[in-house]
Amino acid sequence: MNDYHDILNLKSLSIGYNAGTKSEKVLLPSINLSVIKGEMVSLLGPNGIGKSTLLKTISGLHPVIKGEILLSKKNLNQFSGAELARKISFVFTGGISVYNMSVFELVALGRFPHTNWMGRLTESDRAIINRSIDSVGLMKFSGKNIGEMSDGEKQRAMIARALAQDTELIILDEPTAFLDLPNRYELVELLRKLSAENNKSVVFSSHDIHIAIREADKVWLATEKGIVQGSPEDLALSGKFDHLFIDSDLTFIPGEGVFTYPVRTRMTIKLEGEGLMLYWTERALNRLGIRAKKEAVSPSVKITSEKEGEYTWVYESSVEKMKFKDIYSLILYMKRVLKG
Repeated sequence: MNDYHDILNLKSLSIGYNAGTKSEKVLLPSINLSVIKGEMVSLLGPNGIGKSTLLKTISGLHPVIKGEILLSKKNLNQFSGAELARKISFVFTGGISVYNMSVFELVALGRFPHTNWMGRLTESDRAIINRSIDSVGLMKFSGKNIGEMSDGEKQRAMIARALAQDTELIILDEPTAFLDLPNRYELVELLRKLSAENNKSVVFSSHDIHIAIREADKVWLATEKGIVQGSPEDLALSGKFDHLFIDSDLTFIPGEGVFTYPVRTRMTIKLEGEGLMLYWTERALNRLGIRAKKEAVSPSVKITSEKEGEYTWVYESSVEKMKFKDIYSLILYMKRVLKG
């Protein structure tokens, strides 16, 4: 049996505003995408391209302009609201607007699609709620008021609420938007872990491109040329990331998996060294427009070490020889050299 079956298919989907009216505006036309069970998908694209609109449309929160959204091979418009709430959970940008409740009470909201008309929680419901809270590492805060928690903890609580909803597909709109760097990485790592361990399909939009392309199984890349999908590695090798910032000088470096601004070459040198010291020295020199060339003879920078953990950077030209104790000192001197 094939465990890797599609749970979501978008077929010739067009999204935008004011569907069916004279003022109808299409943001992204002819979208053909898929999500398989248990994979994590990152939606990337510039501001205003339609990322939030796409996620809301998939979740049934925004009308379709044209095309189909198939959830487990069934058209989205064939689901009732209650049925859809048992299939898709959605976490909004900014997360929580109500603070006068505990973590447990917030996460318990995720069980409402599964309870009776009175919303009464069974022992089974409570077990699922506690398991969801524990999955995101908030069990010790179960009784704590949401308003007293950090932004990262609040986002974890919202993810726990989505887990308690027990849907096949979890959709998150910019879940890392208001988090500091460590919390961004921790949150995306949490999503990856939950996707793998709970066999949930996760789709999240993000501006944290470097995090997304390191952690996601698949990327949906939205640009002015349309929207394509593939593994981050396949998209990088095919040059698709070059289309992401078409009106900018930003360039994607496939060998490093990063975006950077091009720097004009101002000098070439011979650079000698090994390992991390060589890598970070070359990176610092590149920032100044100084390129290392194997065939270069002079000037040169050589990284030496006479004692483990202690290094010296030796700059030598036809007129001088200088030694530096760290990269920072070398770079300060090279700025003077460039100025002449």
